[in-house]
Amino acid sequence: MLLTEYLDDSFKYGKRKLKVDMSFDNILRFYDLTNDDSFNDEEKMLIGLELLLYNYNSIADKSTMEEKYELFKYILKEFLNEDVEQKESEEKQKESEEEQKDFENKEEEATRDFDFKIDAERIYASFVMDYRIDLFEQQGKLHWGKFIALFNGLSDETPFRKVVNVRTMEIPEPTKYNQKERAKMQKLKSKYALEQKDMNKALDQVADYFRQKAGDNKK
Repeated sequence: MLLTEYLDDSFKYGKRKLKVDMSFDNILRFYDLTNDDSFNDEEKMLIGLELLLYNYNSIADKSTMEEKYELFKYILKEFLNEDVEQKESEEKQKESEEEQKDFENKEEEATRDFDFKIDAERIYASFVMDYRIDLFEQQGKLHWGKFIALFNGLSDETPFRKVVNVRTMEIPEPTKYNQKERAKMQKLKSKYALEQKDMNKALDQVADYFRQKAGDNKK
């Protein structure tokens, strides 16, 4: 997000002009959808497009499944910085043992320290505390880009940042002097621990599904 540019969420698709619903609550619903196992990959893509596009109905019956998938990838990459083909390029980097180790280290670095759903109340309270912004009142209004900028700028005094700091703090090596301190830290880390998931795993599965279908169609 650049301060010298307008937040323009529209783009040309053939002869049509489509617009993406980039309100923060809509994007959070989209990410919830991608992690919902009650839908298969094709359903996630189609429902995702319907969520993301204001005027999805204008292309719903006029585009093939392959065209919709390409449109889906384009929106994720251009508007949400999510590249569903990234998994394929990462796998090509596993050509040597050293590259494999580097890949595993990157995976470790990508460990989550927050979850929008689990931390929802803390995030809400933190926005009120730092910015006097009521996120419920901002549903359908606050742009995702603005939301993320404010989210990343939350101060360490907020409830959300305090919990993140607990999750990311390192427990010191045990000594005869720090047993109580270590026990307290371990208890806090256990209390606020998150189930570790790859945030992009669901999007990767959608990509794998359509790559497989494309291969079947060529046979």
